[in-house]
Amino acid sequence: MSTSHRKLHFDRLEEAVAEVERLAKVPVQTTGNFTFPQIVEHLATAFDISSGHQTPPPVPWLIRVVAPLMAKRAAHRPMKPGLKLPQKAQAFFWRDAEQLEDALSQFRTAYERYRSIDTLPRHPLFGNLSREDNEQLQCRHMELHLGFVHPQ
Repeated sequence: MSTSHRKLHFDRLEEAVAEVERLAKVPVQTTGNFTFPQIVEHLATAFDISSGHQTPPPVPWLIRVVAPLMAKRAAHRPMKPGLKLPQKAQAFFWRDAEQLEDALSQFRTAYERYRSIDTLPRHPLFGNLSREDNEQLQCRHMELHLGFVHPQ
């Protein structure tokens, strides 16, 4: 499968969410390893983790120590594809979503839950993030994954 990737940049989280909604209304093709419904559900999971609604698998202690030192960089620089997750994390973050409408419903609910929280909890990987840094991290994450979704 081709790994062609669209270059995207979102200044605001609302722009990234609008791109999900736009792509949901047109035929798309994905490159890389995941379907569009899987990507949408994955992005919903990221919102739910950031809002404290879901607890991810345990993060190894060394990563918990080092990742907060890289939080600003992760939030403000493009993410690179190709990160290989451990098997348990892979199964948690990438489920077999098949129906786009179900994935979109999860995404919309997770986004609203994320937006409704005044003070976000400590991020399980990057530690204490400001709302702005957390939203920028979400934008970088969405740029990465939505870049593999190509409108037809």
